[in-house]
This record gives sequence, structure tokens and C-alpha cells, in this order.
Amino acid sequence: MTGSICVVGAGETGIRLVERIRANAAKAGTRHPLEVHLVDPDAPPPGAVGPDPQAPGLRIHLHRAGAIDLAGRRVLLDDGTRVDTDAVVLAQGWPDVLPSAREQELRHFARENGLYYRPAGHVADRPLEQVPGGEPVLALGLGSVLADVLTRLTVARGGRFRHGADGELIYQASGREPLVHVGSVRGVPPHAQVGYRLTGERPPPPRFVTRLGEGARGFREEVWPLVAKDLASAYYHHLLTVHPDRARVGWDAFAGAFEAEEWDGRAMRALIRTAVPRFEDRLNFARLDRPLAGMRFGDLAGLQRWMHGYLSADLSRRADPSHSADLAMIHALRDVLDFLTGRVPEDAWFHRLARHTAGTLPAGRIAELRALARARVVTFLGAETRVEPTREGLWRATSATVPGAVTARAFIEARRPGPSLDRTRDPLLRRLYARGECAEESGRLKVSLPGHRIVDQNGTAHPYRFALGPWTTGGHPLSADDPAIRHADTLARTLLTTTANPRVARVA
Repeated sequence: MTGSICVVGAGETGIRLVERIRANAAKAGTRHPLEVHLVDPDAPPPGAVGPDPQAPGLRIHLHRAGAIDLAGRRVLLDDGTRVDTDAVVLAQGWPDVLPSAREQELRHFARENGLYYRPAGHVADRPLEQVPGGEPVLALGLGSVLADVLTRLTVARGGRFRHGADGELIYQASGREPLVHVGSVRGVPPHAQVGYRLTGERPPPPRFVTRLGEGARGFREEVWPLVAKDLASAYYHHLLTVHPDRARVGWDAFAGAFEAEEWDGRAMRALIRTAVPRFEDRLNFARLDRPLAGMRFGDLAGLQRWMHGYLSADLSRRADPSHSADLAMIHALRDVLDFLTGRVPEDAWFHRLARHTAGTLPAGRIAELRALARARVVTFLGAETRVEPTREGLWRATSATVPGAVTARAFIEARRPGPSLDRTRDPLLRRLYARGECAEESGRLKVSLPGHRIVDQNGTAHPYRFALGPWTTGGHPLSADDPAIRHADTLARTLLTTTANPRVARVA
């Protein structure tokens, strides 16, 4: 009898899971026939997930349709197709949500005053043609959504990027671009992705956070000091072993003293200052996380000069292997996140720090942002940026970094919305949630770990419904990294076990 798995979502998470199902089936020499149904309106061409001459009993069926409901093991699609399966995995991308009460108020204000407002969400779902060229527009967010917004407001309007004589990127405006004033909580974009591979001895695995006891009272109070110590251990291990000329002591001597001290205590800070003479070679989480904290500029011009230098320095450091201790720390960050998943309740601050530090934007995107800023198409507003409606019927932006305000008739929330099953636009999730067949925790779809089984509103983990991705509890914030692959690998083996005997699985 043929076993079957239905994977809903053919984005990064879904494709990775199908690949791991195929790899594990081949590795285990699975002999029973297995069919994988991949459901997504934007499913890739067949060649992207086609048959593998090594897993011959495995067949992949692409369904270019949307999943709208689940009835038992039957997946209902919006084209009328019904897919009967032994196990279902929800692996959609970050689900879009309906506007919040705040966003509805801002929409009403925009309509009443003839303004433009684009709430948070996927760029493709929000038209930008109405944003006028040559006029100021306010944008909140400095991540991947802003990068997509800027592409549609610049290159899509006739502008182009080219390389100058020094090799740096230059933007040539078309004259149809708006003047984008952008800010965020941090006031800076995520660090650029590292452009080289790690060499030398692999950093030691997490060992301080593994000492964490049961029932930690708070992440920042108890968990973070151990996490920070593991990250710093990986960083300084690499610096002292791969770049010993930049330190005054060897790793063995440093490690013994480091082990004994509390994180960020006076003795540890003195140890690091003594061992690592150059300031730029010392790991500083506060500087990584909030580089604008406590800084105040007299005007926007001063902030722009600082931001241009900041972006250039970030691009240079992330491309320079002499700073490879940064990458060693990022590897440790991924290992720590993997260890904490399912053991410690998720901490929003730490997940944001992880995404910001590890680099969620390619260096090319940061270079484009710098080029747009140099061309004065983009103006940075600073940290703690807020946009509010005014009595005069305009949008008004202020920040903690510069005095004064900027007003405009257009406002774009250039960020993805927080997850919410209560307001999700996904018809499948909406129906499951309404019937109590799934639950949310901090807005995310609740799954049991490490099995990734969907948990209902009574707290029961479903035997053959699973979910995977950063929008689920335990979902890794660094979706393209090794731990995410390991989660997909673990789930793939669970699915193969579930479908090993389809007759028993259907009775379960």
C-alpha cells in the first residue's frame, strides 16, 4: 500500500522539507512506495523538486492551488481537488494577517484626508503605484520588506544601479522616485550577511547554557548571561586561535580565566581588555544590537553622514575574513538557538537580536541602500522612529536620534506583520483555529517539540498533523541555517516512520 504526505507550502521551508524527505528515504533504503503532494498556488516548476534516481519509489505531485481546509487526513484545495494523505505538514510562508485595530484607524485617517497608507504585509499584496514621485514618503522598517519596497519605488520606476570607478555601487535616479524617509526601532538595517566561509577549528559547542536549570525565572536575568558567555566563548576562541597576532594571551590561558568569571562582570571586562588590545576586536552585544543608543545628532545631515559611514563599515567588516570571529559567533548563535528550542520559552528580544546580528539581508541589498542614501533618495530618521497622524491631516515622523519632525502625505509600514492566528488571512489556518483544531502562543501556531505536531486548543498534539517554519512556536528565526535544516531533517524522519505502514497510520 502506498504511503502519502501532503506538504502545504512550496516556499523555502516546504522545499527544504521535501528535500529532506527524499534524502532520508534514500538513506534508509525505504522500500514502500511514497507519494508527496506539494500544495502551493505558486509551486515551483516540476524540475525543482522532480524525481530522484536514488528514492525510486518516491513520487512528487505538484498542486498549483491553495489549501483551504482539512477534514481528517483530507486536504481540500481551492480548485476543488481533495488530497487524501497519511500525514499533513503546514509549511506555508509567514502568513499575512488582517489589519489590526490601530491599522484600521490609520486607514480611516488616510481616507478622510486623502493620504496614502500601506499597512504591514507582503509587498506584492500592496500597490505602490499611488506613491507620488518627487515627494516625501515615510517608511517604518529597515529589513527585507523595505528592500522590496525600495526596489519597486526606484528600479521599477526607471532608476538603475551601476558600479563606479572605485567599484562601489552608484544609483542613477530617473526622477520618478519619491523621497523616502525611513526609520525603525534600531534606526539601522540588519547587519549584512557574511561573504566568506569559516576556516580554522570549529568553535566549541554550547556548554554554559547547557547548565541552565529547570524553571528559569526570566530570559534576560538567567538565560541571557549563559547564552552571551557561550557566544563570547566561540568568538574569542576563534580570534585567539585563528588570529593570535591580535591577542596578548593564548586560548588556553584565556579560557581558564573566562570560565571562572560571570558574564559582563568587572573581572570579565578587565580580562577581555587585557587579552584583546584593539577595541574593534572585542565583542560588544550592546553595540551590535543598538548602535544608535544614546546618540543624538543636531540635524538630519549629521545623522546621514554617520549612517553612510556605518553602512560602509558594516559592508567592509562582513566581507573581510580577518574579522571571521564574527562568523564563529554566528555559528554559535545558531547552535544556542537550536539548543534552547523547546527547552526555554521564546524570547522576542533575543530572536530579534539573532536575526539582526546574523545578517538577514545580502550584502548587495545593504550596498543598494547605501547607494540610494548617497543619491538622496533615502534619508535615515534614526532610532525609536514613530509615525503619527497630525491635526493638519498629514503623517508626522519623529525619532530619538534627531530633533524636529518630517511630515508627508504617504506612509508605508515596511515590515512584515507579527503572526496572529486570530487575524490570519490564510483560509486553512483560519478554519482550523475557529474549530479549535490549532492553538496560538504569542501569535504563533503552537506545536509540540521536538515532534512539530500541531497542538489543539485542549493542549492535545495531533498524531498526523504537523507544522514547520519560523511562524510556529519553536520556529527558528534564522530560517536558512543549519539548525533549521536539522529540524526539517528530524520531521522528515518522523513522517517516514508515520507512513512506513500506511494501513496502521490511517487507523491511528
